[in-house]
Amino acid sequence: MKLQTNPIKQYLIIAFACLSVISCKDAVQTNTAELERFKNTIKEKDSIIKELQKQLGTIDGKRKPSNIIQSDFAKEIYHLYDQREELINEVVGQDGEDNAFKATRSLFYDIDELQKYIRYVKIQSRRAKVKPTGFRFYFALYPDNYIRDKEDKRYAKRQTFFIAPTKEVKDAAGNIEQMGYTLDNNFKVELLQDKIGLDSRVDKNGNIQKAGFFNLNLNQEEENSLIANEVTGTPPMGKQQ
Repeated sequence: MKLQTNPIKQYLIIAFACLSVISCKDAVQTNTAELERFKNTIKEKDSIIKELQKQLGTIDGKRKPSNIIQSDFAKEIYHLYDQREELINEVVGQDGEDNAFKATRSLFYDIDELQKYIRYVKIQSRRAKVKPTGFRFYFALYPDNYIRDKEDKRYAKRQTFFIAPTKEVKDAAGNIEQMGYTLDNNFKVELLQDKIGLDSRVDKNGNIQKAGFFNLNLNQEEENSLIANEVTGTPPMGKQQ
């Protein structure tokens, strides 16, 4: 004699089976979505690694950058600056603390801070839809009243430089120039030639000696500036370094 299955029990079994199938299907879809996210992340990381490898080259001792120079040439060109340093020291006379002036001979940049700056430039430039081609180093001078770290006046009048990324710009003749740029608060590209007047001269009283068009509104807070100075917070060093 066959036992009759309870209809309610049959319904529950069927419902449970359906739920199991749906749950498995959802799990497969979820796993597939997560897998795609992982794949995209891996592709992104691989792209970054390839870009870094392209920039750094093969670090295996077999290849080295073309701009590497020998120490004897470094010694020669370093000491060719000695007489100019002595002339600068004589002309300037005293630093901000009335001590004997020592012209800047080197600056220290922490490698991690420099890499952070490069990444920052790339990220901000990507948002502005501009491709940086390199960097320009602009020689500059701290003012007579420059104060570093609260009351430290030793670096007043000292030579320094600031850095800005460059982009390709064609002149009227079609020649390509690598020109420094920064970004305004709306991520609009501004060439430093126009922004700060690279071809102009300013006298001790702040008067412009050469006419030229450039942005005079330099007191505005610039949230997206790409110009760097003292990347590590370390001032320029004198001859002792």
